[in-house]
Amino acid sequence: MTAQELLMEGGALALLVSTIVLVRLRLLSIRYGLGWLSVAIAGLAAGPVLAGLHKEAQKLGFTPTGFSAGVFIVFLGLLCLQLSISLSGLHRAIQNLTEHAALMEERLRRVEGRAAKDSDSENDYSHIGEPA
Repeated sequence: MTAQELLMEGGALALLVSTIVLVRLRLLSIRYGLGWLSVAIAGLAAGPVLAGLHKEAQKLGFTPTGFSAGVFIVFLGLLCLQLSISLSGLHRAIQNLTEHAALMEERLRRVEGRAAKDSDSENDYSHIGEPA
């Protein structure tokens, strides 16, 4: 194994362990934890796969390090895209909840205003004893 493969395997193993710790401490949701676990497992599998593709990469004019870095950058771009999609969904949900809360608050104020007006008219005894 080359130093580059060892570094990749060590990084993937560190990601695997840190993800498990973060999920167990409830600092990372299970949904995202599973995603990062799959990334770590892919990293563990990528070492031997990239080692096998290095000869093909050299035929295309890439160095082994440049090829590995290119694959890593593409992977990070896809990961960022997926997280952006998740974040956009959460933003939309928060916006919907905020609008719903504002509508409920407005409705509550109208109902309380009507109840207060009805209560005032029921408790108004000033007309008693006045000639009709």
